[in-house]
Amino acid sequence: MVTVGKFFGCVMMIVGSAIGVGVLATPMISAEAGFTTTIIVILILWALLTISGLLVAEASLMLPKNACSFNSMAERTLGPFGRTVTWVSYLLMLYATLTAYVSGGPDLIFSILQSASITQMPRWLITVLFTGIMGSVVFWSTKATDFMNRGLISVKGILLITTLALISVYIDPSKIFTRPEISQVSHVLVALPILLCLFSYHFVIPSIRMYVGHKPRVIKWIIITATTICLVVYLLWLAPTLSMIPLEGENGFAAIGGSLGKFTRALVTIVNNRWVKYCIHGFTNISMTTAFLGVSLGIFDFLADGFKRPNTRFGRLQTACLTFFPPLLINILYPDNFLKSFSYSGVFVAILFLILPPIMVYRLRKNPELNQPTSYHVIFGKASFAVIIIFGFALTVFPILTNLGLFTAVK
Repeated sequence: MVTVGKFFGCVMMIVGSAIGVGVLATPMISAEAGFTTTIIVILILWALLTISGLLVAEASLMLPKNACSFNSMAERTLGPFGRTVTWVSYLLMLYATLTAYVSGGPDLIFSILQSASITQMPRWLITVLFTGIMGSVVFWSTKATDFMNRGLISVKGILLITTLALISVYIDPSKIFTRPEISQVSHVLVALPILLCLFSYHFVIPSIRMYVGHKPRVIKWIIITATTICLVVYLLWLAPTLSMIPLEGENGFAAIGGSLGKFTRALVTIVNNRWVKYCIHGFTNISMTTAFLGVSLGIFDFLADGFKRPNTRFGRLQTACLTFFPPLLINILYPDNFLKSFSYSGVFVAILFLILPPIMVYRLRKNPELNQPTSYHVIFGKASFAVIIIFGFALTVFPILTNLGLFTAVK
């Protein structure tokens, strides 16, 4: 029996992992495309990544509880080559994302200290303290991560709801519902590396499966509930921000560029409400923390399974070192890499969460030892698998072309 608290905690674990600072960046990367075009793309991504999440859950539930990570799925279904592709893609995606959060979290703290005229503490020390304190929660246990996430997500939800309520009066349908043009669509394609990450949560599913147990229906509804909450949040956030901030001008998106600080200042200036400022700053800081916890937990459990580290204090310490030392070292040597690290994770999201899950589930269903009559099956079959894989390959190409500068938006 899964308690309501545990169900809610798992939903919030997915929501916390998916809704990070990316939600704040979404208006900046989709302003040129417009609300209608962006939402159509987000709806497609929501459907695809929700289905692929259910496929990951099916694959995880077919395997033993203590060996149900992406590594174990790939090992049982894809062979040595597939396992290598999974390992490389998974670690690069999560390490790139975690590196971004290890960079962004201390940056936010440092900016707060600067605003309070406290600048004596060097940035590298803030980075070490932030990573050490937050990493210790993941090191301690999944349950500790769950409880901390519940509290932070609750506060983040209150701050986001308050912000949305304060800026909702600025929604202007005449400004946000415009007919898409070819040039607008090209802007969305350029933004795909970040839009893909809006529903990047699959790495948490094996951890939830181990935490909840063999509860297929519960896990299914955890995934559907969480991704739907994310979708609603993105809709409610994009509508007012895209209608109230102009494309041009001193506080327009053209002047904002890719700066989160400029976006926040423009929003606060237009609304002229100090509570919006407090809520956005609080939401940004907590979003960074919850996303850090979710991504860290995904890497932690993956490495623990891959290197067969025991669930003892010493075993968990070894796994924690493997999880946190690489992104910490990168940020100490190369600070201010948030956007650069974040932008490259989209291609790995497409490989891991769209291309591989249908292949793994197809292989598992063909395995008579694992595919028992009592096994949980998603209702989708071969035709759906083919569609998801094709979309996955297409969404792999666009981020690569964009990051290499070979594909740009039509002006």
